[in-house]
Amino acid sequence: MSNRVTIKDIAAAAGVSLGTVHLALSDKTGVSPATRERIRALAKEMDYHPNAAAAALKRKTIHLAVCFPSISGDNRYYYPQLWNGFRAYKDRIQDMNVSIREFAYPENDSNDEKNLRQRQQDVLGRLQGLLDAGELDGLVLHGNRCPFTAETLRGYVDKGLVLVLTDTDMPESGRLLCVAADYDSIGRTMAEIIMSRIPSCGSILLCAGIPEYASHRLIEEGFDAYMQENGHENLVYKEHSNQICGDTYQSILEQVKRPDLAAACCVSSRTSVMLAKALCESGKVGRLVAVGSDLFEENKQALRDGVFQNLVQKNPYAQAFMATRLLVEYLLRDIRPEQLFVVGSQIVFRSNLSLFEKNSVRFLE
Repeated sequence: MSNRVTIKDIAAAAGVSLGTVHLALSDKTGVSPATRERIRALAKEMDYHPNAAAAALKRKTIHLAVCFPSISGDNRYYYPQLWNGFRAYKDRIQDMNVSIREFAYPENDSNDEKNLRQRQQDVLGRLQGLLDAGELDGLVLHGNRCPFTAETLRGYVDKGLVLVLTDTDMPESGRLLCVAADYDSIGRTMAEIIMSRIPSCGSILLCAGIPEYASHRLIEEGFDAYMQENGHENLVYKEHSNQICGDTYQSILEQVKRPDLAAACCVSSRTSVMLAKALCESGKVGRLVAVGSDLFEENKQALRDGVFQNLVQKNPYAQAFMATRLLVEYLLRDIRPEQLFVVGSQIVFRSNLSLFEKNSVRFLE
């Protein structure tokens, strides 16, 4: 199936946009007669055949689902932007023949730990019921916290489900594509920012999250690679945890208090929360170079107050927006995307924080 000619191939050969090809092949207005004939001739020459499944979907409502972690508990720092990005695209297609259901499953809730498992099962059980019944044409999942195994997802894909992932790829699931940030580059960028501001003798604290999460691991690997490739021999202390709790906080606080420490950075929103608190409690604000991760109100305030000098934004808003958009375009217009769509990340300073105040990052669509 990957060798089938798509309108993307025709657009590249003709030197025109996907929209122009779509108009020409659909016999719609908005394209000149000469261009229309040229595109049709190319389509015939390249042996283009429309996606029968996509053509059928155009004549009926397509049914999609989006399943991300809820924004309750400690998820309130990172996941609102993911949901905002998806809903921003959902609002754009209200007049299209697309029905989208939302499934937000809780992961942690200190106020209701007793019933947490049951609430998870209730949400995921409803989604699995739709999947088992074959009632969904497409699904967007957060790969880093995926509630299903790759084998389970592959079974649904083999039965016709079109799967799109955000954040973390699982090629073995049979997904159409994954939309993610370049986490290796994020780690390298953090290292470069820090090394441009501290002496060669200064130690660094990296709050590295947990290796089981690919995004955390890749940021750590990118950080280490930059240090090695550029001959930096600074001592790097690492804290591997991603749970906001007393033990983890005390460990970070003790590291921040080290007299040899010159800089600190982190790979996740949760470790940012604890690092910012430790910097304030230790009296090290302004005395250490500190780089936080992700955009949420507490981190923005830490940047304004000089607790952090920079924030690294992974752009979950753009990840969810583009994942939903590319899924819809594939189902409705037979536009097959690349298997990995990389969303650019940003370095946030106090001077450009105003660009991010609406909690949704501007990006090229």
